[in-house]
This record gives sequence, C-alpha cells and structure tokens, in this order.
Amino acid sequence: MRQSSTHTLLLTIVFLALIAPVSLAHQPVCEFADLGAGTPWRVPDPSISYAYFGNMYPSGDVDYFSFQAERGQSVLLSLSIPAISDQAVFSPVMAVYGPGIEAGSDAQLPDSLEIPAGQNAKMVPLGAAPVYWFEPFSRKYFWNWDDYFFKAPASSTYTVALWHPGDEIGRYAFVIGQREVFGGDLECYQTYSSYWTPLEAGRNPYRDRFVEMDADRAPVVDLQLIPLAGGGYNLRVQTLNFIFTPQNIDTDPVPGEGHAHLYVDGVKIARLYGEWFHLGALPAEAESLTVTLYANDHSPFTVDGVPVSDTLHLVDMMQGDAEA
Repeated sequence: MRQSSTHTLLLTIVFLALIAPVSLAHQPVCEFADLGAGTPWRVPDPSISYAYFGNMYPSGDVDYFSFQAERGQSVLLSLSIPAISDQAVFSPVMAVYGPGIEAGSDAQLPDSLEIPAGQNAKMVPLGAAPVYWFEPFSRKYFWNWDDYFFKAPASSTYTVALWHPGDEIGRYAFVIGQREVFGGDLECYQTYSSYWTPLEAGRNPYRDRFVEMDADRAPVVDLQLIPLAGGGYNLRVQTLNFIFTPQNIDTDPVPGEGHAHLYVDGVKIARLYGEWFHLGALPAEAESLTVTLYANDHSPFTVDGVPVSDTLHLVDMMQGDAEA
C-alpha cells in the first residue's frame, strides 16, 4: 500500500514538472461542455493569461466568454488555431459586446448571437492572415492571428462571442490576458493532445455525458461554510447516497461514488475528494458557492436531467451574520 502511494506521488510530481512550463505561458482551460449564451466561460481575471481550448461544434455553434473590466482597462484578446495535419487553417471570427461600445460598421454578426438590449458589438480585428508558429513548451504548432487590445469604455461586464462565418466545425484556442501566473485545469492538461485531432461531424467532442438517477436513490449534497477566526473558511460537504472515491478516478461510473467540483460564481476552482475543504479566502464580490457531484468518469449525477448540487448564496449569508 505504501509502495503504491509513493509510486503515485512520484508520477504526480513528474507530471507537474512536465506541465509547469506550459502553464507559465497561459493557464489552459478546456471546453468540456458547450459554451452557450446562458453558460459562458466566466474569465476569473482578464489580466491573467488564459488559453481556452474550445470547439466550434456543431455547425453554427457560437461560444461565449464573459469578463469584468474596469473603465480604461486594456484586455488582450487573441485567437490561435491548433495546426492539424492535412487540414486547412480553421478561421473563426470574434466580436466583443457590452455597454459603451460603439457598433462597428463591419460587424457581420450571426442571427443566433444574443446581445442584451442597450449594448453594441464590434468585430475583433484578427489580421489578414495567421502566422505559423511553433510553441516550444508544448512542442505543438499553431496558426496565430493578430493580438487585439480591447479598451473597456466603462467598468462593467463584457462578452466575447466566437463563431465561424461559414458554419464550419473545428478547434481553436481563445487567449485572454497577458500576466503569466502558474495554474490551469489539470483535466485540460490530461486531454491537451486531443486538440490536434480534427473534429468529425456527428461525433460530439463535449463531455455532456451524465449519470441519471432515480430521485429516491440519487445522491444528495449539503454545504456548510464555516468562517475561521484567523481568516478563510472551512467548507463542509455532507452527502447522502454518495461516497468519495479518489482511488477510482477515470474509471467506469458507479452509482453513488465519485468526486465533486467546487465553483465560485460559476467558475470551477477545485476538485473535491472528501467532506472537508479549506478555502483561504473568497473574492469580496463573490455571490455564490456551488458544489456538484460527479461520477468516477467525470459525468455529473443528475435527477430529471438536473445536476446534483447545492449552492450557498454568499450575500444572504453575510447579511445574516451581520444581523446576528
């Protein structure tokens, strides 16, 4: 048992050493579920450099990325395309919309694009042609379009929409932010190489599998957030009809066993393998904290199609503490 644990630890250390240089360039995140207008990727901090490896799928797909910017803040927006053998360069386009933006005369937006009332959109200039480039850390080739620096006209939330004007399917890397900070999604690292394989019509690239459960047998999760005197919090994740099985990760799903994902305002920040988790701090503007239960193969447990989860509304909690 001790020898097996030591072997696993060594493999983990080697793996982290290999991926560290890549993460210093951009923090990679992968599109495991389609990014719709109602479910955009919420960029945690647009000053930090993220590379979102996404899919234009199915035909006519539009992906959305939202970020909070301060008035006058300059935010890098860029697009890279994985160079896939024997395939022409995939050429999607991008637009950015939000309050205070002057509508661009060149904006050729798809009919399906959802822009809130009172907001305008303009195209993100990508240049006449991409540049073929070898990325030394990952040892992969890309087609890189021109960088664009968006200057926020107001302190507000802005959204980038990405689509292909010919409704073609393909892979892309949306890059936002410049500041290099160690990090990224471990699951994305593990599937990184798949982004150099072509998409196929009729073959869904997303992880929208799920484990549907009867209501009377389904797992249940309940959250308790405990403030600590020295700062930070302890999060207690109590479950019913469910056990944590970190030793079985990436194996076939078994009803009632697996792991959990922790989200702050819809942004995944951790994978949980037990009842207790320590949070050093929460963003001052954070509104919600959610934990969702997943099976060993990363499929969410659902009841009537709804993921098994629990959400704490932080504003209500803080008001309750103040009144007490």
